[in-house]
Amino acid sequence: MTTVASLLWGTTFIATGLALQSTDPYTLVFLRFAVGSAVILPLSILSKSVNIWAEMRKGASWVLGGVYSLGFLFQYVGQANASAAEASLLANLAPTLVPLLAIAVLKEVVGTRQKFSTVLGFFGLLLVVSPNLEIASGHLVGDVLLFGTSVCYAAFIVLSKKEGVGSLASAFAIIVIIAIFLTPVSLVLGNHRPQDVGTTGWAAILWLGIPCSVLAIALYLKGLSSITASQSATLLLIQLLEGFTVSALVFGAPYLIPEVAGAVSISTAVVLSTAGKRITSTDASEIEEESGDPPRAR
Repeated sequence: MTTVASLLWGTTFIATGLALQSTDPYTLVFLRFAVGSAVILPLSILSKSVNIWAEMRKGASWVLGGVYSLGFLFQYVGQANASAAEASLLANLAPTLVPLLAIAVLKEVVGTRQKFSTVLGFFGLLLVVSPNLEIASGHLVGDVLLFGTSVCYAAFIVLSKKEGVGSLASAFAIIVIIAIFLTPVSLVLGNHRPQDVGTTGWAAILWLGIPCSVLAIALYLKGLSSITASQSATLLLIQLLEGFTVSALVFGAPYLIPEVAGAVSISTAVVLSTAGKRITSTDASEIEEESGDPPRAR
């Protein structure tokens, strides 16, 4: 489930780039979750088994929705004010940050294999974006916002794991809450009306709102309930592999040696992170078998 979610999210940079040609980031991020909510609300009314209203009465749902909405806002505004390479790097640092937060917040035992996977994944990320990375690009605001995106996404993953958020109702509730948080942002800072977006823009927004939000978030949170936060974060690097492959196939981008080496490094990190038994942060005995590290006191 986590892998499928990551594959769907791997298409978001292209879809976002297309939509940003016809609207501003504040309007776009709101419309993405407004579309998602428009699909969710009828389902929740018709289905007795998906009770988002009970989930929306929980304080944890609003905290998670607030953190996630801030991450999306930072990503869209940052992507509009930075180069594609910078966006790819800085918005994908969550897999590196999650293990640190997981140790501090969840008391998660991160074995040797997962530590190596995290370092290998980050190294691969640097290699993939290195051919187009501009060290002194002058995109300071965009870069800071994109780094904030990674911080928010890492916090969302760890807090979701802590709160045990994995049901369909909780995922749907979070999406609706994100739309609520982004409504005033769009009204105050947005410059475009929905009717001005255009056909291509709306096609991108529909893709972002339904498969990449409603489906992907539900799948990711469900998958997160069965693996550790660090493992789930490493799987997010699949997004970068997909973006690299799509760019080469669709746009004819050449395969450069650093990019290929980075793709191999990320692929190895994903395989190492998920090889063997699936473990949870509370199963210290299995972690010991997996990594050779002694379990830490909880």
